[in-house]
Amino acid sequence: MFCGTMKSMAVGLVLAGLVLPGCVASSKYYTQQDELARTQDELDSTSAQLKDAEDILVTSENEKSTLQAKAAQAEKLAAENAKLQATVDELKKKGMIVTPDGTTLIAENGMYGWRAEGDVVFAPGSDKLTKDGERILKDLAGQLKKNGQPVQVWGHTDTDPINKTKDKWTRGNIELGANRAMSVKEYLVDQGVEEARISITSYGPFKPVANGSSAADKAKNRRVEIMTRLPDKM
Repeated sequence: MFCGTMKSMAVGLVLAGLVLPGCVASSKYYTQQDELARTQDELDSTSAQLKDAEDILVTSENEKSTLQAKAAQAEKLAAENAKLQATVDELKKKGMIVTPDGTTLIAENGMYGWRAEGDVVFAPGSDKLTKDGERILKDLAGQLKKNGQPVQVWGHTDTDPINKTKDKWTRGNIELGANRAMSVKEYLVDQGVEEARISITSYGPFKPVANGSSAADKAKNRRVEIMTRLPDKM
């Protein structure tokens, strides 16, 4: 009996010796698998971050290129406007372009023309021409008829909301600027400028020449601009 018991214990120890190393090996295997999975997750996360960084870099480069192109275009346009301004100033000196009292000679976007403050050309809050406005436009009509080029009339206002005449201008400053431009167009047509040559635009308060909020700055922004191009021959 004792011998049989000893044999059983011996067999048990042998089996335990065989099973225990197997359990240890299995445990190490699963631990390594977990570490491998974590490493893979970290690698995937790093790859995603790298891809995001590359996308940001590409976007930044594209935005940089776009800004550079716009800057170059703006620089070119500024140079062209400066050249045109010098040309019209020279023509003014020669008497070939006349600037009526109350107007300023300007050059913009390949065009030249006359800027008149709205308070000179119109009564406050109105699209009705003043006597000075009619005088200015009559003089300009004579020059435009000789020019023969297309004409653009730009209406501008300040940023103040319309109060006294708000019932008339329910759409606000944009509508007032448009009607003032239309009044200028109608007067030029009455003076003999072909209607088909004239287009109008209202910028309302959205294209100021003075960025301050003083009364003087607002007066500068209330204006009308009559623009055209130089004829092929002068």
